[in-house]
Amino acid sequence: MIHFSSPLPIHARRTHWSFFLLAAATLQLTGCGGDDPPGAAFPTGNDAPGLVAQKSAPALEGFAAAGMAPLNICDTQPNDTPQQLLECVTLEGVRAHQAELAKIAQAHGGTRLAGTPGYDASLEYARQVLTQAGYRVTVQPFAFPVSRVETSALRAPGQLASQSLPHRVPDYAGSADRTAPASAPAGAEGCEATDFRGFRPGDIALMRRGGCDLEDKVAAAVQAGAAGAVIYSRDNSPPAGGLSADTPQDFPVVLVTQDVGRQLLERPPGNRALHLQTRTSRSMATTYNLLAESTSGDPAHVTMVGAHLDSVRAGGGNNDNGSGVAAVLETARQMARVKPLNQLRFALWGAEEQGLLGSRHYVRNLDDAERAKLGLYLNFDMIGSPNPMFYVYGGDGSAGQEAISSPQASARIVDSFSDFYAARQLASKRMNSGGRSDHKPFADIGVPFGGIFTGAESIKTQQEADTWGGTAGEALDPCYHRGCDNLANVNEAALDVNADAVAHATLYYAMNRLER
Repeated sequence: MIHFSSPLPIHARRTHWSFFLLAAATLQLTGCGGDDPPGAAFPTGNDAPGLVAQKSAPALEGFAAAGMAPLNICDTQPNDTPQQLLECVTLEGVRAHQAELAKIAQAHGGTRLAGTPGYDASLEYARQVLTQAGYRVTVQPFAFPVSRVETSALRAPGQLASQSLPHRVPDYAGSADRTAPASAPAGAEGCEATDFRGFRPGDIALMRRGGCDLEDKVAAAVQAGAAGAVIYSRDNSPPAGGLSADTPQDFPVVLVTQDVGRQLLERPPGNRALHLQTRTSRSMATTYNLLAESTSGDPAHVTMVGAHLDSVRAGGGNNDNGSGVAAVLETARQMARVKPLNQLRFALWGAEEQGLLGSRHYVRNLDDAERAKLGLYLNFDMIGSPNPMFYVYGGDGSAGQEAISSPQASARIVDSFSDFYAARQLASKRMNSGGRSDHKPFADIGVPFGGIFTGAESIKTQQEADTWGGTAGEALDPCYHRGCDNLANVNEAALDVNADAVAHATLYYAMNRLER
C-alpha cells in the first residue's frame, strides 16, 4: 500500500458541456438534517495527508489552464490513447451527467428508484447520450417484484397502536407478527455469523447500523434463528435504506433512530419483550436495462463495462450510483470515435438496489455462445464518496469467496487498477465486495471481472484517515441510501481520479485481450 503525503491536484482540463453546468447551478441542494452533507476536496497545504472532508462540495475550478488543447479537439480527435482520452474525460463532463440525474430525481419526488418515473426519465437521458454518441443502443425490459408496506407496529406487548415507537419498514421486509424479547448480538452490528455467538434463537435481533449492508445483517440474523430484526441508526436522522427481493417474505424488519435503539437496549433484562408486526406485499412490475454497443471491434471478443442506473427510494443517488453512471457515460461519449480491437458493450443496470435484478436478468438470458464472447466485465459502483478510500476488487478472491471468477485473469484486472493508483502516488486497498453489486452475476458464469469503489457505510479508522485523509470516525458516505445523496454529496477530487480510472481501464481493455 502506498502512502501519499502531498495533495493530488485536480487535473486542469476543459469542459465541452458548459450548458449542463448551468443546469447544475440551478439545483437546490438539500443536506441531511438541514445541513449540507459532507463533501471533500484535496487539501491545499503541503502538510496535508490526502483527502480531507469538508461541509460543502468544492466549486469547479482550474480547468482553463494555459497550454490546453483547443476547445473542440475532443470532438475531432480519436481519443484512442490514454493521453487523449484522459484529457477529454473531465470532471466537468462527469458532473454534468450527475447534474442531469439530480435534476431528474428532483422532478420526480426525489428518487430514481426502478419502476418509477424518475428511473424511466434517467433511462431516457442515458439512451439519448449514448445514441447521439453513435452506439447501437438497446433497451431490455424485465419483470421484477415491487414491495409495498401496508401496516406496521413496534411496541411493548399490551400497548396500544398509538404507543408504537417511531420506525420505518424498509422495502422488501417480510410480513409477520412476532412478540419476543429483543436482544443485541455480541457483535453490535450483526454482520457476521460470529457476531451472533450466544444469541438466543427466537429473540428479535437488535442491531446497530453500519459495518455492512442491511441485507448482510438480515441474512446473519436469519441464520442465527432470530424472529425478526430492529436496526438502529448511528444518529437521529430519519432512518432510510432498503433490502433486496431475496429477503425472506416472512421475516419482519424495521429501522429506527439511534435514540429509539438506545431506549430498547437500556430496558432491563426482564422487560425486553417487543411486539414487532409488519404487513407487506409484493407485486410484479416492469423496468429496464440499457445496453450500448460499439459499431466496430471484434464481436467475438466483448469488453463489457457496467454501472447500475437506479437509486434507492429514499434519495436521488448522486453517489450511489450517479457517480458510476456519469463516469461510464462520459467515457463512452469520449470513446465514440475509438476503433477498438474488441467490441465495447456499455450496460446501465436496472433494479440493482432490489437485488442485482437487472444484471441477473441479462446474464440469465445469454446463451452459451454469447457468454463465451464476454472477455471481461468492469463494474463501477459508488466512485465519488465524500469521505473516500480507493478500493479495488475482482474475481481473484479479493471480492470474497462468493465472487471468485477466472482468478488469474481477474487478478490482472485488479492489478491494473492498483497500478493506476500507484502511478499517481495514491494508496489503494483490496476489498471484499462479496455479491452486493453487478459483478456477481458475471462471476457466477466465470467471466473475469474487476472494479473500484470509494465506500459506503463503513466507518473510516484513524489509520485510514492517515493514509487517505478525510475524517476518522465518520462513514465513508454519510448519505448512503439517504435523501441527502444529492449533487453536493461528493468528493470531487476522488471522482476526478476515478473517472480517469474508468476511462483508462475501458480503453486498455478495448484495445487489449485478457488471456484466461
